[in-house]
Amino acid sequence: MDQQKWLLVKANFEGTEDLADGYYRLREIEGGYQLAYLVAGPCGDKNPHPEITLRQEGNQVRPIRLRDMEATPILNLSEKDDLDQIEALTEQLLNRFIAVKKLSL
Repeated sequence: MDQQKWLLVKANFEGTEDLADGYYRLREIEGGYQLAYLVAGPCGDKNPHPEITLRQEGNQVRPIRLRDMEATPILNLSEKDDLDQIEALTEQLLNRFIAVKKLSL
């Protein structure tokens, strides 16, 4: 995971923000963070597409879990299942956060 991208996202997002194409959420949790792109569900709820749990390890974070309720079939991965896929989807989500606010490294 690109730590520079993570630091850029962390510095420019907090809580849930309603932006051009959906909801973007960054929240601190015990031991790390959750990074999510959320889409509006049929009942006004917000479904993760995806939501990634990041574990803080010293000065770095690493993805350990991914959940995507909009994918078919639903994705629910842990680092034990497929770390490469989680890392690739984390990079895609970081890029999406950076692009929506037109940030640059």
